[in-house]
Amino acid sequence: MRRRFATALPLLGLMMLAAPALAKPVCFTEAEAEAEEAIRLHTELMVIGLTCQESAPAGQLSLFARYRQFTDQHQTAIRAWEKALIAHFKRVGKGSATKLFDSYRTSLANEISRRAIALSNPVFCAAYVPLAEKALTLTSAELGQRLSAPEQGVQVASLPRCDRPLQTLQVAASGSGESGPAR
Repeated sequence: MRRRFATALPLLGLMMLAAPALAKPVCFTEAEAEAEEAIRLHTELMVIGLTCQESAPAGQLSLFARYRQFTDQHQTAIRAWEKALIAHFKRVGKGSATKLFDSYRTSLANEISRRAIALSNPVFCAAYVPLAEKALTLTSAELGQRLSAPEQGVQVASLPRCDRPLQTLQVAASGSGESGPAR
């Protein structure tokens, strides 16, 4: 229970910080949802690269150097995703959309850094370096395909999509064979 609360706390803090700046209930368009997931991935790769850069075998580029190559390789798409999220903040926020985006991205990086601190660097790197290694090898086409077709309705984005109703998670009730909404 404590772990679940600790995981939710950074997200709750982010939502509370953003709440006064938002003019109305918010959701993502399809393009904004894809952009948010991509920026989340890019930010995670940056933090993993910085935190675990010593994990590279001798003679190979550090994970952070490979993150920079990934950024160069996908810079056109990254700029488009940033613009999509800035447009989202302009649509739903009050104040400078660019500042809201910068605050959002900083909050993401801080959230991931807190996860690394909570786990300890060796545990964090053991868990996340293999995932980062795989993501860093994606071509632009593979990256776009993964972002536009999430795994069977699994949403990674922090807001629901405007064109899709929120789904209620159904779980089996213990022992009864019935299912009901998750609590």
